[in-house]
Amino acid sequence: MSKSSVLDVIKSKSVVVLTLICLITGGMLAVTYNLTRERIAEAEQAEINQALSEIFPSAEFVEENDYYMALENGELIGYAMIVEGRGFGGKIKAAIGIRLDGTIQRVRVISHSETPGLGSKVAGDEFLAQFEGKTLEELKLKKEGGEIDAVTGATISSRAVVDIVREELQKMMGRLAEAQE
Repeated sequence: MSKSSVLDVIKSKSVVVLTLICLITGGMLAVTYNLTRERIAEAEQAEINQALSEIFPSAEFVEENDYYMALENGELIGYAMIVEGRGFGGKIKAAIGIRLDGTIQRVRVISHSETPGLGSKVAGDEFLAQFEGKTLEELKLKKEGGEIDAVTGATISSRAVVDIVREELQKMMGRLAEAQE
């Protein structure tokens, strides 16, 4: 056998071995995903349910398309929605409650990828409490003419949360007008 034919045999065996490794690994990933998918979805829904109960503590929720109607004794008291936006460190997922008068009930951050100890403060009660009772016009950082104090050293993360809440409130204004009629 010539030197080049030996190399060809080795190369073809290497390709077969690598292909098998890739197929086995891909199969293992698929099995792992299928085994954990349901548990992950249940954990995510539990986080959402917890956030909703913090926003409207005494309400029951009825899911409608991309939002939840908050009902107290069968009467509509507001809306809640789960939204996502981009912060400094990555995705921020939040729950937002809006009263029928168009003001913010509460905001809760469900998950984020912000810098621990700095940007992560946007998920804290001190920052989020500022949103309660605010109207669309008031939902801006103070340095932009609004009423929300940014977290020191985390302006981008703070602005991201404000923008997420503002955008969702703007979308809900039509529904709020309908509910008051």
